[in-house]
Amino acid sequence: MIKNTTEEYTILSEKFLEFEGTKDIPARINTNHESVPDVFKSYKYPVSGWPVLINKQMTQELTALSVKIPSLLKQIPSLYFNDDIKKLAEFYFAGDEMMAEFAMLCHKKDLEIGCRLDLTFTEDGFKVLEANIGSSIGGWQIQSFESLIRNNHPELVNKDKVLDYKGRNTLQIYMKFLIEQIIKQLGKQSTINLFMEMGDIEDEAEKEESLGFFDKLFKEELANFGLNGGAYGGDMNELTLTNGNLCLGDKVIHSLIILTMDMNVTPAIFRAFMMDRIYLPDHLGLRMLGDKRNLFILLELAQAGKFSPEENELILKNIPWTSFIENKKVIFKDREHNLPDLLKTDKDKFVIKVARGFQGKDVFIGKFSTEKEWEEALELALQNNAFIAQEFSDSLDFLAPNAENEWTLHKLIWGSFGFGDCYGGVWVRMSEVKTDVGVINSATGAVEAIVFEIAN
Repeated sequence: MIKNTTEEYTILSEKFLEFEGTKDIPARINTNHESVPDVFKSYKYPVSGWPVLINKQMTQELTALSVKIPSLLKQIPSLYFNDDIKKLAEFYFAGDEMMAEFAMLCHKKDLEIGCRLDLTFTEDGFKVLEANIGSSIGGWQIQSFESLIRNNHPELVNKDKVLDYKGRNTLQIYMKFLIEQIIKQLGKQSTINLFMEMGDIEDEAEKEESLGFFDKLFKEELANFGLNGGAYGGDMNELTLTNGNLCLGDKVIHSLIILTMDMNVTPAIFRAFMMDRIYLPDHLGLRMLGDKRNLFILLELAQAGKFSPEENELILKNIPWTSFIENKKVIFKDREHNLPDLLKTDKDKFVIKVARGFQGKDVFIGKFSTEKEWEEALELALQNNAFIAQEFSDSLDFLAPNAENEWTLHKLIWGSFGFGDCYGGVWVRMSEVKTDVGVINSATGAVEAIVFEIAN
């Protein structure tokens, strides 16, 4: 699908031969370039100077997965748990039925929420490794480097000065989606104000710079709707419920997004949400939707034919074998096994990961673990009852430039965005095969790359 004429997989698809031999293009971009927004200068992760190019078929597959998988996840509480609060509490909330009640109150509002799928591209096509739900999902930052990367590659423009490959501005798509959801929730407004909780950013100057960046983009998108408003920050405790409106001083707040891993909100915010006075995508129900054990549940529901034939086929084709880790019998490759014994015997075929982890934390890949490390991971999983085992879906090897600008084999992880029924684009993290340790994540040293799609 993305092979060049030499029959090797490459990040440049059929354009590879046009670039071959080009050595004056930097392997990594200088993120301090004047074209880069100030908030992303000195970006903490390395960014490839070369794009990843994909064809229409890959775009269509990513679109289908990014739009459909989140909508299927939303059906799990009813289809799998029959909306049973006790069962939901035991599974997602450590038995806390009050938390489960509140989560279901939020979930039943049926809001559209952003999602980023992490996928690998294997010999059998794309495989969904996990679904990241909510406003804190990263990866959209890469689009801020588009002009810098594109300017180095005139080959991406044809003789009529038309782009052969285009990028998707994920953040702009998200801003449009956000405004549409606020209007859908609250009705037509002349002014829309957004509150951003950025508690994970400790440096106040960095927080102010980030808020200014979002405010500028939010206002630009508001103007496209003929609306006024802006983005505000601060302490969530400063938000008050006044005459039925959520307010920051004299400003009425219409939406609150939480850019942290902690999704706790104040009583005032929760009441405003329950009264439909704010659009709150990062509500308590995300504790259910973002659980990695849901991939196994989707597989089980698809095997039972609980979705449409097309949806069942999508799940069974694109989600690798997955199971909760507990002492039980499972079917793997059409044979019954005791799960702990299977994981011990065939460790190189599996991954163990925590149900609510992020940035590659608490992920153990059998192929890259010693026997002792694997046994300790399995014991931890059996004790905690909050881990999954997943069949290891190895990325195909793609030719890509390393730090010395030599074209060598790399493994790729794809981060694909879905916002309701809108596909938001994809970005890539890649790691050189010779230094591969299994976990490919920006926080653990992977190189980020922008993705361009064939325009025609």
